[in-house]
Amino acid sequence: MFTILAVDDDPKFLDAADHLLTAAGYQVLRATDGNQAVDLLEKRHSEIDLIIVDLALPGINGFEIIGAISRRPNRVKIIATTSVYKDTHFEMAATLGAHAAIRKPAEGKPLQEREWLATVRRLIGEPARDLRANAAPAQGTEDSSESQNGTETSH
Repeated sequence: MFTILAVDDDPKFLDAADHLLTAAGYQVLRATDGNQAVDLLEKRHSEIDLIIVDLALPGINGFEIIGAISRRPNRVKIIATTSVYKDTHFEMAATLGAHAAIRKPAEGKPLQEREWLATVRRLIGEPARDLRANAAPAQGTEDSSESQNGTETSH
């Protein structure tokens, strides 16, 4: 089973990501700030396959976490996310070592489930499959190839 660390100070986003990823068969660890994320990464680094990290975290921010992960030899894949920063910040995250970037939905909007799951599966090297098979039904989400609020970069 693959393990994903989700790092975000927004409890609603963490709950939605946890639900989506758990329903898709992943083990999810959660951190609500950069300090918790660093602590989990130190204690459980060998278990973590992928990290989803909000760039705008209090304390140790997402950019610092991405840089710290990238400077160490590891296999952890990184998805940068934000709802407040501009696309140029995603480019900065990619320069620091993020493998992909996805814009979080505006408050009250659902996650782009297909986009999130496709990106996670691609990064961890899991074969593509019908995304509806394991995930909860999408509620008003658009097709990920036409997503209006998603911004993905591959590196």
